[in-house]
Amino acid sequence: MNSTAVQGLAIGLLTSFGLVIGVAAIFAAIYRRHLLALRLANRAFDPLTRLGGVHRRSAPVLIPGRWLAVRGSNRDLVCTALGPQSDGTLPWNQALLRHRERSFFISQPVEGWMLIMGGAIPDPFMDIDVFYLFLTRLSRGVGEVHSFSVDRVLNYHAWALLRGGSVVRAYAWAGETVWNQGPITLDEKMLGLKCRDYGDDINASSYGTVPTEQNNADRLIFLARKWGCDPVDLIETLLLRESPPEESGYSGNLGSTEA
Repeated sequence: MNSTAVQGLAIGLLTSFGLVIGVAAIFAAIYRRHLLALRLANRAFDPLTRLGGVHRRSAPVLIPGRWLAVRGSNRDLVCTALGPQSDGTLPWNQALLRHRERSFFISQPVEGWMLIMGGAIPDPFMDIDVFYLFLTRLSRGVGEVHSFSVDRVLNYHAWALLRGGSVVRAYAWAGETVWNQGPITLDEKMLGLKCRDYGDDINASSYGTVPTEQNNADRLIFLARKWGCDPVDLIETLLLRESPPEESGYSGNLGSTEA
């Protein structure tokens, strides 16, 4: 093969290689543009963008570390399910200040939901069996109950959804998995919540990454919103109902000290 033929073959190979590279670059650019357009189009459906957006008002008070959300508007039914209640009532802003007391504080219904907080709610991180029995008993009496607990210092966290006394989904972490029942929900998956099985080994997080437990604790309130009851909005509504003070009504029920 003479030198002219060799040069021609080399030029042909280089041209073919250049064409392949060019086509690959074009496809890469098209893919990147398509991916960007898809992300922009789906931005409104991203749970973290929608629920944690910058336009959202911040909470006027800190959310308690434990609270329950009950679907419904019959507060007498809730009081009966919780057990003997005192007749004492107080404005909701006072209930917020006293949420650590061994009592139940039951809000007025807001758009079909009632909020329950107070130290009389069993601590799932102390005794998960007592907590389970409390939730199932309450759910048998009132129907749908959502429960959320978080310890910001230890990153302990727990959430549960019950209907008619049956557990639909529940997960609790207190240094280890102490409750994991029901199939993980789509909302948990969308929020990137990670749930460990019983007895799973805990691997140390690599430098620069957020530990799974902290991620779950940080996003727990997003799950509450996704499941239907936003405690921040509900508390804001309750506080607005009590302003001005002379228009304050029956806003809270100070329950007994027995869980």
